[in-house]
Amino acid sequence: MRYLQLQIHFPPEARHPMHQFLVEQNSIQRAHLRHWNFSNPEYVTTLLHVIGKVEEGREEYVAALDTVETIQEYDVTPVDDRSFYVFIRETAQDFASRLRALLTDTELLIVPPVEYGSDGEMLFEVAGDQDALQGLVANLPDQLAVSINRLGEYDAYRESHVTALTDRQQEVLEVARERGYYEIPRQASVREIADEIGCSKSTAADHLRKAEARLVALYDDRSATG
Repeated sequence: MRYLQLQIHFPPEARHPMHQFLVEQNSIQRAHLRHWNFSNPEYVTTLLHVIGKVEEGREEYVAALDTVETIQEYDVTPVDDRSFYVFIRETAQDFASRLRALLTDTELLIVPPVEYGSDGEMLFEVAGDQDALQGLVANLPDQLAVSINRLGEYDAYRESHVTALTDRQQEVLEVARERGYYEIPRQASVREIADEIGCSKSTAADHLRKAEARLVALYDDRSATG
């Protein structure tokens, strides 16, 4: 069984309104589509983990949800000051339905999460046989800019940059990078990172150590197979 990692850039006219919201604002960094149900052709049900500056961004995100006519209902569940979950039930749309039909091909399996970024891109992995994967790429709508980041034999224990880190570890690394923790000389301390993400110094240090260790292991895996 093969897999590939696809990076799809949606032009503004093809983006879902909530994806366009990610592009236009500065508080929310990304949204991970964790689970979905496409069994009813008339509507879709999704669960997203939304990550960013929640104090500033959650109200804006909820206000944006209220403006999307296709959204029938939603429920927001706070996690911490860096993320929240959103359960959404929405009427299916033509363009999204065509894309969904490709992605729900019985010969293919989408490996969650599907990441929606603030640059208008969607990043995800899909597994299946070679012909099915080639068919997926060939039949994607022409207006989408598609890049294949990786292609190879599927290994459930292999970790990508999407799945290698927990959401919390990604958050801590992003704050560390933004604050200059990895600059030379170092511009921020672990204490400052901990204060920003709302945890103890020891917890922040533990997240950093584990994230760094997993990224090094991922690099070693790529080096061994590349």
